[in-house]
Amino acid sequence: MSDSLQPAPGASRAAVLIDYQNLYYYLKNRFEGHQSPGDHILDLLERLREHLAGEGHPVAVGHAYADFSGLDDHSRHVQRALYLLGINPCFVPSTMHRNTTDLQLCIDALGLVEHRKDLRTVVLVSGDRDYIPLVQALQGRGCEVIMVSFREHLSARLFDNTEAGRFLDAETLLTDEARAVLQEDHHANGQPEETTTFAEPTDCPYPIDYEALRIIEEYFGQYDEVYLTPLLRKLSEELGDIEDHDPKSLIGDLEECGACRLERRKGMPYDYTVLIVNPEHPAVIEVQNEMRDNEDDEEDYYEGDAYTEGDDYDEDDDYADGDDDYADGDDDYAAVEEE
Repeated sequence: MSDSLQPAPGASRAAVLIDYQNLYYYLKNRFEGHQSPGDHILDLLERLREHLAGEGHPVAVGHAYADFSGLDDHSRHVQRALYLLGINPCFVPSTMHRNTTDLQLCIDALGLVEHRKDLRTVVLVSGDRDYIPLVQALQGRGCEVIMVSFREHLSARLFDNTEAGRFLDAETLLTDEARAVLQEDHHANGQPEETTTFAEPTDCPYPIDYEALRIIEEYFGQYDEVYLTPLLRKLSEELGDIEDHDPKSLIGDLEECGACRLERRKGMPYDYTVLIVNPEHPAVIEVQNEMRDNEDDEEDYYEGDAYTEGDDYDEDDDYADGDDDYADGDDDYAAVEEE
């Protein structure tokens, strides 16, 4: 994996597609109380445009996807600034589904390369493994894919399963000020202190263990590893107080039956623990298939006769009031130090 990109022969116009919500929450956690990450993202995107132009890939199309209303007080400023950079702010409600942003980005990407033959380079600003099928599809259509992500935020699966593609470390596009802040972050250089293997796969001992796996998959399934502290907090919020099955004991059950393992990471000033799910464990496969089937049934419901003409349905009812407890997105849990 190379940090620098060599000029490509037969340069073409580029489409830049940004999972802004993902990027925002990653940097928000990394900056830990410093100024809003919005301005730093704008600097990053401006430098990215200059970098691509210098390589002979002028940006023809730019889209940034997020529920901007749920970010911070600077959201209007950021949307205006994105527009002035030639990047269209695409509003995607985070209350609809955790993968709605990913889905909209993928649909737009395939539509662009289908209808704009001058776009033979797609720049994907994200490191999530959810985009593996998209990258493969774009490469299958003869497009060059450039992945822009922070090195530690880039999923190894995304890189390893997409014919390598090309990678640009987003940190090289930040200002000196922003890089200095990141270098102070105690997670930046975290390395495994102790790596364990999965226990021999056995049946999960309790039905509640399957529910814990469902919560892990629903809220953290897009990550290769999950910080333990926010995971325990989420299990507690979703399951409440269950006698003899507190969050730590649930993780112990899953670890004992080989459905997951815990690894210790070194960090400054604190070490921290991450959980890694065993993708080959029968219970994990069962839960993932079940959730996938439920999503398919939900899609069939909305594509069928659920809202045919004449139904009494008030489109304002669903989201008129309450603030979603997790409208800030799942990424808010992705990089929190262990307390």
